[in-house]
Amino acid sequence: TVHIVSGGEREIPLLWSRDIGNGRLVVNNHTLISGKDGRGLALNALYALQDQLIYPIINAGVIFIDDFPAPQPEGADQALLEQFGYDIQGFFRNRWWPEMRKLAMRKGLRYTGVLVETYNRNVTGPFEPERENDALLRYYASELLHSGGEMGLHGYNHMPLCPDGFRFAREDYITWPSTELMAESLRELNRYGSKFLTSTDFRTYVPPSNYLSAEGQRTLRQTLPQVRTISGLYLPEMGVDALIQEFREEEDGSISLPRISVGFIPSEYDRFVLAEELMLHGVFSHFIHPDDVLDVKRGAGFGWSAMYDSFTALIDEIEAAFPPLRWSTASEGAAAVQRYSRLNLSRIYGEDALTVTLSPFYDEAWLALKAERPIESVENGELFPIADGFYWIRANAARVRVHWAVNE
Repeated sequence: TVHIVSGGEREIPLLWSRDIGNGRLVVNNHTLISGKDGRGLALNALYALQDQLIYPIINAGVIFIDDFPAPQPEGADQALLEQFGYDIQGFFRNRWWPEMRKLAMRKGLRYTGVLVETYNRNVTGPFEPERENDALLRYYASELLHSGGEMGLHGYNHMPLCPDGFRFAREDYITWPSTELMAESLRELNRYGSKFLTSTDFRTYVPPSNYLSAEGQRTLRQTLPQVRTISGLYLPEMGVDALIQEFREEEDGSISLPRISVGFIPSEYDRFVLAEELMLHGVFSHFIHPDDVLDVKRGAGFGWSAMYDSFTALIDEIEAAFPPLRWSTASEGAAAVQRYSRLNLSRIYGEDALTVTLSPFYDEAWLALKAERPIESVENGELFPIADGFYWIRANAARVRVHWAVNE
């Protein structure tokens, strides 16, 4: 049985299975499972090996808006001026954010923006506000929160928390002379950003350009212990010493919620990996930047309308494929990661039912099930069909039983 073939006219078999005696043999005719971006293909091999397969998932759809709120460029971008009649700040206020908010309201998205106080290059202090008039940042902070989103932290400035000796790839960043100065900048960022919040503390941190040294992370946790969600990258980049994470709870009490894909118009590669991760982890973790619309390399050449339409179509595709996906803020997604990270499953495959015991069980857990047999009912759980023979299950108790339909 051939399960996957290559694209193009030749359709080379890439994954096939064959029953032999009382067992089954599966062949991966490719080398695409050697890295993290091939885990979904490894999962497909397990699907081909077993008629029934059940495993825990996270179930969270998280969209980060990096550098938002943040000081915006002044002046005009010629393409935006000609198309929309606004300078840069006018475009963001009158076109970009209203359309982003409309999409959030229509789809139930819960954006997580991350705050930048200033874009100066100061790493020696004193760390002080540079603007007396912060009305624009206040406006976007209020809009983000009122739309159901979350505001996290990105940095006092855009200098990653990395000490002298740390090597950046390509970016023109300055390292920090000491962890004390890192801590001082974080305290100022927290003070500044707290003006925009009403009743909660900051709980999420996204490192600038995804750089965060071990010293910087320790300083962050010691200085702002309420910040438990840290979001770097899921996939490594060649020659870049970025923060690469797994979806898990860490020993220092933080929760790693890495970002998988990027951009208003994700590359075919990004779309491939995000589809794999929806199958494997039940998670969509994506980030965009407001200034993508100003950068040709990030899609500006297509124009804002095409970028927005592409992003909307992506959300529509994901919703159609995974209707039970929960759109979440980063801290809500981190809570789901924590449950997933702690969860252990024991399975009993029986003739009449599949019994799954979950430990430790809190209020609910989410599972993915691949089953060749038709299902009659689920005890202590709710079944969500995703595709032919593939389901998500919301477990409502520590013991879940999947009852197979009786063939007449």
